[in-house]
Amino acid sequence: MTHLLSCRHCATVHTLRPQRAAVLDCHVCGLGLERLSGRSLDRALAMSLTALLLLLPANGLPFLTTTLFGAAEHSHLISSAKILWNEGWPGVAVVVTLFVMVLPIMRFALLTAVLGALRLGLRPHWLGPVFRFSNELQTWAMADVFLVAFLIAYARLAATVSVTLGPGAYCLIAAGLFILLSRATLDKAAIWRMIHPQTQMPAEAAVISCDGCGLLTPLSDLRKPCPRCDKTLEARKKNSVGRAAALTLAAVLVYLPANVFPIATIPINLRPTAYNILGGVVDLAGAHLFGLAGVVFVASFAIPILKLTAMAWFIYTVRSHARKAPVLKTRLFQFVDEIGRWSMVDPFTIAAFVPVVRFNSLLTARAEAAAPFFTAVVILTILAAKVFDPRLMWDVSEVHA
Repeated sequence: MTHLLSCRHCATVHTLRPQRAAVLDCHVCGLGLERLSGRSLDRALAMSLTALLLLLPANGLPFLTTTLFGAAEHSHLISSAKILWNEGWPGVAVVVTLFVMVLPIMRFALLTAVLGALRLGLRPHWLGPVFRFSNELQTWAMADVFLVAFLIAYARLAATVSVTLGPGAYCLIAAGLFILLSRATLDKAAIWRMIHPQTQMPAEAAVISCDGCGLLTPLSDLRKPCPRCDKTLEARKKNSVGRAAALTLAAVLVYLPANVFPIATIPINLRPTAYNILGGVVDLAGAHLFGLAGVVFVASFAIPILKLTAMAWFIYTVRSHARKAPVLKTRLFQFVDEIGRWSMVDPFTIAAFVPVVRFNSLLTARAEAAAPFFTAVVILTILAAKVFDPRLMWDVSEVHA
C-alpha cells in the first residue's frame, strides 16, 4: 500500500511505497521524512513504558547525599524546586518542576497510552490529539537534559565533598537511557498512519498539510479541526514571522544580563565562589574536566548565540524574500530546533547543586541573578523556533519562484 507524506520543512508531497530503505529523505530539502531501521510499535511501547516506570520512583526516592566533616545533606528531585522557590527564584523553581518532574511523566504516560491502545487494536477517538500532544511535549520534557546537568554537578561535587547516589538517581540514569531508546524506536509517521491512514490525495487541487500530524486535506478545510489530530488547519503557521521576531528580540534583550551577572555561587576549594556562564567553563577546565567544560561551553554559550543568529537569518530571509540557499537554511533550522533544549543544562546544574551543598554560610550553593535571565533565553529561543514556519523560506525561494 502506498502512503502520502508532506515534508514538514519544505511542504513537498511525497508518495511512499513499501520498500526496505532504512531512511526516507525528502528529494527537495534532503531532510528525513521517515526512519525505519530499528523502529517498531512493540519496541517503542516497551521503551516508553519502561521509561515511565523508572521516572516515577526517580521522583519519589532519595536522590543524592553529600558528606563533609561528618555532616550530611540529602535530596530528592523536588528538593531543588523547593529551595529555589524559598530563596526567591520562583520562575526557575517552576521551570525545574515542570520540565524535570511533571512533563516527562506526562509525556510518557500519554505516549504509552497511545501505543498500548494501538497494540491492542483499539482506535478510540482521542488517539490523534493525545499523540500530537505527547509529541509536542518531547521538547519540554527534559529529564534527559537534567541527567546531563546532574552528571556535571556530580563531577564538580566529587572534587570537594563525598557524594553518594541514591536509588532515585539510579532510576533517573536508567530512565534517561530508555528515553533515548524510546526516541530511537518510535516511528511517528507509522503511528500516524495507524491512527488515520492517508492513501490518496484529496480531490481538490489545492491542499494543505496539518502542522500537527502532516495529514493532507483540501484547502476548503482551512481553519477546521484536523480529522486526525484535531489541530486547527492552517496553510502556514499563523503570524509565524512576527511572533518569531518578537520572541527572538526578547531573547536578545535578556541575553546580556544572562552572561554578565553571576549565574550561581558554589564552594570551590571550600570557599564560596560566584561565577557566570564562561566562568563555569573556566572552572571545569581548571579542574581538568575538559570534556564537561566543552559540554557546558557548547550548550550554554555557543548554542544560544547560534540560535539567536540563525533565527535572525531565517526571519530576514522571509521578510526580504531572499531566495538563496534554502536547503542550507532548512538544515540549520532543523539543527537549531533540535538542540535548543540542551541549553537548559546550566540552570539544571544549579538545581542539582543547591539541595546538597548547604553545610554552613561558607559551604552553600545558591542561584544568582543571571539564573532567571538565562532560563528565559533558553525558553524564548525554543519558542521562537517552534512558532517559526520553515516552509515560508521555501515559499520565497528560487526553487518555487
